[in-house]
Amino acid sequence: MNAPACIALALLLSLTACASSQGLRLDSLQQTLQDEEARFVGTLPAKSPANLSARPSLPKLALYIMPTGFLGHEFEWTDADREALLAWTARLQRDSLISSASFIHISSIKGNQLRELRESAMRHKADLLLIVDGAATVDRYNNYKGPLLYWTILGAYFADGTHSDALCLVRGALWDVPGETKLIEEEAQGLSKIVGPAARVEDREGVTAARRQALSQLLEKLRDDFARPRTGPR
Repeated sequence: MNAPACIALALLLSLTACASSQGLRLDSLQQTLQDEEARFVGTLPAKSPANLSARPSLPKLALYIMPTGFLGHEFEWTDADREALLAWTARLQRDSLISSASFIHISSIKGNQLRELRESAMRHKADLLLIVDGAATVDRYNNYKGPLLYWTILGAYFADGTHSDALCLVRGALWDVPGETKLIEEEAQGLSKIVGPAARVEDREGVTAARRQALSQLLEKLRDDFARPRTGPR
């Protein structure tokens, strides 16, 4: 690589982060998920309130993860996330809180709203439907080492002048399938902070760590809800 190319690369790396932190806005993520749920749920018919205590003694649970890759949520769900959900349902089964659980795949849904998802859950003979959604945001910025050392190629690769902070919000909504009523809604957040050279700091690694943290916390909250029946929707 010649000298002009090296200089151009160093300048490009220095511009991959803002000079100062822009902050991580939880309220923006909450609004994103609220807007998405409003579009997905649509208009539901009026129903009498349902509660977890009215469910079958060992309900069958359907799981659905909202697609995120095309919605600008900063991540896509992975096989590891699905495995974490299945491990959680196995724990619920061991504790005699559900009879079984299975995922509802997009290919089995004849539409893109809750009513079609509910119809698919009914075909699976599910009593309860858990919808998991999430969004993340990244704040990438340079500390004082960036402008001092990133003008060299070595600096861009070895000076820890870049911060990448990631915040992930994950939300779970539990629906009564026959009654078409939301029984529970929980949310959890995860935070990750990475500091390193601009050329080596990967935002997606921070988002992954924050998402796994948030999902783990969410599943613990939901497990407590299953073990402690509520008297109405939350």
